[in-house]
Amino acid sequence: MDSRSKFIALIIGLVGTTGAFPTDAAQKDLALTETFGATDGKVVLVDGADLDIRVRTADVAQIEADILLHIGGTGDEKATKWIENHTPVFTDSDDQLRVGVTPGKSGFLGFGWVSSRARVSLLVPSSVVPDVTTTSGDIRIRGDFPSAHPLRMRTSAGNMELVGAAGSLDIRTAEGDAQIEVFRPLEHFFARTSSGDIRLVGGSREAHVDTASGKIWLENLSGNVEVSTSTGKITLSWDRMESGQTVRVRSSSGRVQLIVPEGIHPQGTLTTTTGNIRSELPGEVTEDGVSLRLQGDGPTFDVETASGEIQLTIRETWD
Repeated sequence: MDSRSKFIALIIGLVGTTGAFPTDAAQKDLALTETFGATDGKVVLVDGADLDIRVRTADVAQIEADILLHIGGTGDEKATKWIENHTPVFTDSDDQLRVGVTPGKSGFLGFGWVSSRARVSLLVPSSVVPDVTTTSGDIRIRGDFPSAHPLRMRTSAGNMELVGAAGSLDIRTAEGDAQIEVFRPLEHFFARTSSGDIRLVGGSREAHVDTASGKIWLENLSGNVEVSTSTGKITLSWDRMESGQTVRVRSSSGRVQLIVPEGIHPQGTLTTTTGNIRSELPGEVTEDGVSLRLQGDGPTFDVETASGEIQLTIRETWD
């Protein structure tokens, strides 16, 4: 009998001896709604740990928090403890609502199929300012937050998504991806990640993005940009550019694609050690053959990559 057959036989033996589920398997649920007062500029500070966090604006005068917790397939005592550890604690004042979750170690929940779901959903007026942090929980925010300078989203391994608008946006993640779609340009966009991808659609007047290996995709820009990555691809697209603006890009091996509006005549240099440079705008190749000096008098480009290709193209259509 090979090792795989022995492993399967062991599992069958365990199931035959103990059964597929523990005899005290339990399912517990918690559905709870809390309401709080809202003032202009009130900060909604969420530390969600491994809970998923949802925030949505509505035509409401107060903050409504819905908690949904579910655990199944484990013992009654452990299920009860899990619910207790994942129930948020609210601390409210005139200028801040704190939502805190500090779950302890779950440990081994029991033999069998364990299912769990934990989410906090916040319905808020557009005048509040979200500040949301999780460890592994996902963050999803919908709506217009004009008072958020900035709106903050942080997570270690969860994914982040914003559809709406804010004054500015500050996002940080280790592994999670960030998908941002705004219906008016941000004043400032800051993003930092280790391996997560960053995608912004809808634009920003200033953008600063750092990632180790994640991809960077920024569309509908209208101002200064500074981005850096090690191996991730970079795509930057502008709706508007003016003289005096600067674009600084640093990459080791990822492709860099720069898409500018028609009629723009940038200056500065595009440099790659072993990659190729392709430009639809005029420039002069340096003697060492690794740089292209752009011959315009408009915005300044300072782009360097070790082995990635650099493309500078003119946008053909706004779509």
